[in-house]
Amino acid sequence: MYPFLKIIPGLLLYLLFFLMAHYAFLHKWPGLQDDAVLLLTLAVVMLTHRRLLHFLEKKSHWFFSARIARVLRLMENLNRQLNDTHSYFELKKTLMDSFDRIIENTPYAFYVLEDKIFYLAHTRRIKADQIPPAHIESIYLRELPKGVLVKKRADLTLPAEVEQAFQRLELDYLYFFSGHSHIFSFLAVRPELHRILQHPSVLELFRRINNKSGLMLESSALHIDLEQKQHEIRKLLDVSQKILSELDIKKILDYILDALSELIEYDAAAIFLLNDETQELLSTSSRGYAARSQLSLKVGQGSCGHVARSQKIEVIPNVDEASHYYKARPETQSQISLPLLFEKKVQGVICVESDEKDFFQEPDVELLKVFANQAALAIHNAHQVQVRLQKQALENELFHAGTVQKGLLIKRIPQIHNMRFIAENIPSQNVSGDLYDFIRFNDDTMGCIIGDVSGKGAPAALMMSLILASFRTQSKSGDTTCDVVNRLNELLTETTIEGKFTTLFYGIFQTGHRKLIYTNAGHNPPYLIRKNGEVIPLTGGGLLLGFLKNQEYIQKELPLEKGDLFVAFTDGLSEAMNAEEEEFGEERILEIIRSRQQDDLFKIKSTLLEALQRFTKTDMHMDDITLILARVDS
Repeated sequence: MYPFLKIIPGLLLYLLFFLMAHYAFLHKWPGLQDDAVLLLTLAVVMLTHRRLLHFLEKKSHWFFSARIARVLRLMENLNRQLNDTHSYFELKKTLMDSFDRIIENTPYAFYVLEDKIFYLAHTRRIKADQIPPAHIESIYLRELPKGVLVKKRADLTLPAEVEQAFQRLELDYLYFFSGHSHIFSFLAVRPELHRILQHPSVLELFRRINNKSGLMLESSALHIDLEQKQHEIRKLLDVSQKILSELDIKKILDYILDALSELIEYDAAAIFLLNDETQELLSTSSRGYAARSQLSLKVGQGSCGHVARSQKIEVIPNVDEASHYYKARPETQSQISLPLLFEKKVQGVICVESDEKDFFQEPDVELLKVFANQAALAIHNAHQVQVRLQKQALENELFHAGTVQKGLLIKRIPQIHNMRFIAENIPSQNVSGDLYDFIRFNDDTMGCIIGDVSGKGAPAALMMSLILASFRTQSKSGDTTCDVVNRLNELLTETTIEGKFTTLFYGIFQTGHRKLIYTNAGHNPPYLIRKNGEVIPLTGGGLLLGFLKNQEYIQKELPLEKGDLFVAFTDGLSEAMNAEEEEFGEERILEIIRSRQQDDLFKIKSTLLEALQRFTKTDMHMDDITLILARVDS
């Protein structure tokens, strides 16, 4: 009854205005007719406005609910598609196609991390002249807390050009996709989409998709990184074999530039050789320059001449701003020049050029260093007179002066609270098949590996480089020791040179939790020596790496106590022989260490190596030797 009473005044007013209009039309009073029609209309509005508002409200709620239902349906479909997505590029395409369907009628931008740069991977409904910047350095998002899902743009510190572009497009919210360790991509959206994504049911499903796709992006990126490193190592092996089999310097340098083009995008490149007598640089091999007999520069002339004089790498992001740049190509915008050094003597210069400004990044420089060393070695050996001496020297000097391998081995071992580490590597030849590495996860956690590739010389050294590069990529994920070792085994069974296998021990020391987690893949056991003299061998884990696919590796744990001494070594130490063919042996190693257990780590190391020298009576060893020592301080 009550609702009806609320509309009685409106009905009475409507009746009154209706009678007035009827009377006015009946007696033909034009002025009164207009007023009556207007009043009649007002009465209708008064009578119906609540119902009209209620209807519009219901319609608005229905439209919003329908959109939520549509977004949920599309997200459920995306979630199912992710289960069948495996490759990195397939994953990116799946995400972008789904975003196009989910995000209706509003602009958005999708950025993906590659080599410490967030690249603009996809946009929709943005005009060509309003496209946001193509890349954002990851440093601007480095301080975000782990696992963050969404942030207002106003709460972030972005580059000015990015901020202005996002503000102009009203991209006020950034949704992040994170892996185990850091952000791998983000989606920039407008407030209207943000309201939908914040709906509880949508947000819960989006969070699941976010977690799944973030981890998949991380895994895919690691896989691509591994594939790239494998490709680089294979290419280096090809170049090394070419150097061993070819004596024509022009053919070798041409091959180096062609191999380099498969790993680095460049528009022009040249390798100059230095003539000591005339102090001129002559381009012996080049790509991408206008046809001419030969490029020639004086030492000190142009960027290449400057590098030949300074013996330092020069990276020019913008050649227009470099006073000493020699413009051999009008299209060139950026350039890298590196000296070709052998035993600190300049053999020549290698340079690569791009038609884009600021094109070359740090990974390009690091890869060029390796090729520069290869070129320097090739030039040196091509200058040798006797072919037989050349071929004997090539393998021994392949990575001369630690150019590649020693650059890979960690030079400065990081330290953690309450524990100290030292290491020593003694190759039997100029290069080693032994490996070790340390990765500091935080102030209380350190990862440590030691391994031994079967065989010696360049093939073992190349395998060592592959394993070391792969471990550094894998260990960034923060996975368990058994997971990392398992993935290394899968990689090596795919890529290992026939007959080359690897033993490996991987341990994670957690002084905060006072424990050691480890996996031993066929390596001779390291030892944990307690303060009371108890010796614990660290065995168990699985088969050596690269032998059989689909192996199951396990990990073990041990408590760490104050005064514990950790010692790990390769069999080059324990199996070293004297003139009577007697082995140095693990028992002798442990006896020496226990007798010096209270000494500092460097003293223990020197005592052990001195005992080895006295035992073998030689500084020349038949196998590579690697030793790691560590102590729990408190």
